[in-house]
Amino acid sequence: METLGPDARDLALWRALALMGRRLVAGLEQRLQAGVGISVPDLDILMALDASPGRLRAGSLGEMLGWEKSRISHHVSRMEARGLVQRVSCDEDHRGTWVEIGDAGRLALDAALPIFAAHLREGLVDVVPQDEADVVARVALRVLDASPATSCQAEIDRLGVELGVREPAAS
Repeated sequence: METLGPDARDLALWRALALMGRRLVAGLEQRLQAGVGISVPDLDILMALDASPGRLRAGSLGEMLGWEKSRISHHVSRMEARGLVQRVSCDEDHRGTWVEIGDAGRLALDAALPIFAAHLREGLVDVVPQDEADVVARVALRVLDASPATSCQAEIDRLGVELGVREPAAS
């Protein structure tokens, strides 16, 4: 029995979206490595920690980024060895640890943010008109909401609020 794959248009849409994402990330990776010596995942972690009240539990950090527990653990270990982050024992739960930005991480983040802003502007913001960007934002959130994955829902909801397409959750 022959298995039917996606039709040519659906496959082209998938490939265009995947290629766009990879190309944007690869360009940012090159710029960050050349300018600061950090990777895009390093920047993701540093920005997540910076957006938090100074520190996050390792599990919460992984949840926020949509990363598996082992990936966040290994990456944080590599960053810790470079002084970008530090682990601190959690007084409330001695099994858990907090992850905080280290001094080198603060310097790297401060140097990386202008590079990221320029890349974002040149590769996306200046290329996509605002009305189309609003459509892309709504589509991205619809696809994320339809995804069977259960991780990073709080981050998806936060993005929806920041993009102006969702109301803040009632406190």
